[in-house]
Amino acid sequence: MKLAVSILSSNYDEEETIQRLNATDAEYLHLDIMDGHFVMDKTPEREFLHLSNKPLDVHLMVSNPFSYISKYAAMHVDCITISFETDDDKRGILGYIRSRGIKCGLAIKPETTVCELQDYLEMLDEIVVMTVEPGKGGQKMLDGPLDKISELVRLREEKGYNYKIVVDGGVNEETIEKVKEADMAVVGSYVCKSEDFQAQIDKLRL
Repeated sequence: MKLAVSILSSNYDEEETIQRLNATDAEYLHLDIMDGHFVMDKTPEREFLHLSNKPLDVHLMVSNPFSYISKYAAMHVDCITISFETDDDKRGILGYIRSRGIKCGLAIKPETTVCELQDYLEMLDEIVVMTVEPGKGGQKMLDGPLDKISELVRLREEKGYNYKIVVDGGVNEETIEKVKEADMAVVGSYVCKSEDFQAQIDKLRL
């Protein structure tokens, strides 16, 4: 399973957090972007993303994702994910991300069902199953959304879809076993609030 480390909640400033992450074998830097509207919190402007040697996995938790895409498309981005629950033209936004040569994805809140994604599955590179309510780091993983992982695996096998299944929320050494069917896990405070990032990552890979 690949790991994307979120820098949303860290004991260190942004520059040091990224430098510490650079020294690990995590595959991605996960970037949560919040606008204070779609979710209550608002993330600050990031100044040191250019220092990252990891490709960015970006999750736009915003009400108007289109206005953010050009900024992050200019960076070393692997995938830009928008929240399914946004009111914007999701198909148009996903197509625009793809037109920039970047993978596209949808993230679903705990109460959103896989069935609601049916019209988009064929065009997705990534589906993020949120196992906490988006907007805050350090939350405990909810068990309710975990069944979606198996459902998405089944649909991918049956229909030949190409999306990667990502789980985001409350991932640590105790919960990682619950999400082992996923292709990638987003981990945040478990790594970034520790003294040794690589040691925490190693525990997740066992």
